[in-house]
Amino acid sequence: MHLTKKLFPTLFLLCFSLAMSVIGTEAAEAAEFLTPEKSAFIYMDNRRMNTRYEGEKLKFETDDYGFLHLMSRSGRRDYLSFINTVGARGGVGYKVTQIRTQNPDMTFFEIIADIGAHGMNCGYWLIGKRDGKWVTFVSLDNLARMGYTVGEWHQILSSINQNGNGRFILTSRHEYMPPGAKYGFQRRYANDLKIELFWDDEAQWFGMRSL
Repeated sequence: MHLTKKLFPTLFLLCFSLAMSVIGTEAAEAAEFLTPEKSAFIYMDNRRMNTRYEGEKLKFETDDYGFLHLMSRSGRRDYLSFINTVGARGGVGYKVTQIRTQNPDMTFFEIIADIGAHGMNCGYWLIGKRDGKWVTFVSLDNLARMGYTVGEWHQILSSINQNGNGRFILTSRHEYMPPGAKYGFQRRYANDLKIELFWDDEAQWFGMRSL
């Protein structure tokens, strides 16, 4: 009887702590991602994408070396530069997607770079503002810590709010030729990494988990 009385407060506190931990985790990951409206592909003659952020007129634009820049529309301010991982001076395409969340309402930009006929990935950036300054929340360096092998042949695909689930999923895949295949159209793809990105409101930064 005395043992039960002693254990009850301990069990109650343990259950309470676990419940608060779950509530805290849910609160930290409350932001839901909305389906992106559109993406722009900056490549070759299409070197520029105009956009706005917090009322400021901005542009994404490639320079003569094929590197991408986020700049003020006038070009006087260069906020961030994006350099591909293979050192290519041309032939790199940049897919730029505006990403929004609700609860809280935030806006980010995702940039996926690729090169070559088969679209080998050569860069990934997820950017936005923190404390009034443009920052890179996620890059290939972050993905490498999750198992992505920089420099090897991959494609990176993002799935945002698929089927209305509010989640942001990144998938890395590689291509291969199955036994007996001789022609390019016979190539297949295999996923080698799958990651969920989530907004941690307490840290004011993106978190990642392997799936």
